[in-house]
Amino acid sequence: MTWITTATGAEVSLQHPQPGAITLRTIAHHLSLINRFTGATCRPYSVAEHSLLVCEIAEREFQLDAHGLLAALLHDAHEAFTNDISTPAKEELGAPWAAFEHRFERLVRNAFAINVASAAHARDLKQADLIALATERAQLLPNGGTPWASLAGVRPAPWVDLMCTSRCTTNWWGWRGAFIDRADALDFQRQQRAQLLGR
Repeated sequence: MTWITTATGAEVSLQHPQPGAITLRTIAHHLSLINRFTGATCRPYSVAEHSLLVCEIAEREFQLDAHGLLAALLHDAHEAFTNDISTPAKEELGAPWAAFEHRFERLVRNAFAINVASAAHARDLKQADLIALATERAQLLPNGGTPWASLAGVRPAPWVDLMCTSRCTTNWWGWRGAFIDRADALDFQRQQRAQLLGR
């Protein structure tokens, strides 16, 4: 079997996925149910919530435009189809995993027209992702342990509390809805800008 069944009942080929199978609702649903850090966090913490945090960091810290913010929000969208594999596991799996993951990264970028934004803002997007990771490491994972090399010199975001009541009580469909709302708003903004530039 070389395909998966999505939450909508659609079947997506893992070898030859088609752009039509890549929908915002599918991505939001799947990411809201996939936990980060293989479930090692002190509370359920989904890829959808992480993606929204990265988007907020990209806006606050790097002042990215709607194109860049949509790229930030969707930076892990491929995991709706590949699942979220820990970085150490990715290193163990090596080149075959990287090629498989890249196939879906490319597909998502094409489906949402974020290739240019992903490339243009690659450095800021990576830094926003690392700041989110440092924040998650500090607030959601056990204290101590071996320092993570990737976080050397990276400071957590001081303005977010990942253990606040509103975050802890938001259920998975709340994060699904927040993800969809943010994506829709950003897409509307970039369409408006395109119309203004086209006049």
